[in-house]
Order: sequence, then C-alpha cells, then structure tokens
Amino acid sequence: MKRKAAATGTMALCVSALLFASAATASAQDDAPPEPAGYWQGAMNGRVPATISGGTVIVTKDLAELIATEKPVLVDVVPAPRRPPGQTTGWLPLPHRNIPGSVWIPGLGSGVISTEMKNYAHRRLEELTGHDSAKLIVVYCRANCRASWNAAKRVIVEGYPRVYWYPDGIEAWQDAGLSTKVVSPEGPGVE
Repeated sequence: MKRKAAATGTMALCVSALLFASAATASAQDDAPPEPAGYWQGAMNGRVPATISGGTVIVTKDLAELIATEKPVLVDVVPAPRRPPGQTTGWLPLPHRNIPGSVWIPGLGSGVISTEMKNYAHRRLEELTGHDSAKLIVVYCRANCRASWNAAKRVIVEGYPRVYWYPDGIEAWQDAGLSTKVVSPEGPGVE
C-alpha cells in the first residue's frame, strides 16, 4: 500500500510539473515576437515566436503522450559545443543528453546552412521517416532557441506536412522529470 501511495505522489508531482510548464509557456507566448519571413539569422538564443507556419507547436505534456502513442521522428538541433580558442589539449565537451530516440543533428538550425548540410538533412529525413512524408516529425533544441524554429521550418519546406516544433526544449523535458539519453552528434562537420 505504501508503494502505491508513493507512486501516486510521484505521478502527482510529474503532472504538477507538466501543468506548471504548460502555464509558463502560455504566458511567455503572449508577448512572443512574430515569425520571421525567412530563416532567423541573428543570435540563436532569445525569445522565439509562438507559432510556426505549416507546423504545430507542442508542449511537454502533449509531446510525452505523442511519443508514447505515435513514435514520431525526434530531431534534436542543439548546436554542438566548440573547443575553446587556443585550447589544444585537455578539453572534452560535456555529455549531450536528449529525448530518448532522438537523432542529434547540430547545425541544421543555423540561419544559413551549407549545401552539404541540406543534402545530408534531406537524406537523413528520408531514412528516419522510411520515405514516408506523412510520418510525424518533432524538432527541438534548448529553451528559447531559434535554431529549433529554423530547423522545423526547413523540415516543413522539405515537404513534410506533420511537423511539430517543441520550443520549450530539453530543459522543460528534464524539468518535468522525463528521461534523457546521452547521444553523439551526426552530420557534416561533426568531429
């Protein structure tokens, strides 16, 4: 009986965290900047739009349910850490954690991407979706990261009609007590 009560208490805490995160997101969206006409090319950290044309904005609670029921393609676009200038030895990046099942493609959310990255993303999305353009795709980064908006827009432009953008990012996922996994980056320019 104690174990059931503890599990119920833990579930209540997780639900409370998800509801708090959803309420915080809703109030932050009230004064969100408009969507840019093209890809955002300024600083990647800052207030993000509340919408994405052609796609759907998703919050933590709904994303957790979606992952459990639909098994979407999850694309993490957090920029890769860079070796500090002048540091030739003794530097290692911190382990990168993301939502389990995600692929980490740093650079996909940059304001301008190379032809090599465009081609890589095109091929990789085809592989991840099994060449099914109707497959649901979720794109995310960190909280208040315009890279995820850019990358989600790129996926929409690629012709995928079911694109979800998760602007709350990996921090909201972790704050809700949901699991993460350490992953390695992939794509052009990855060391």
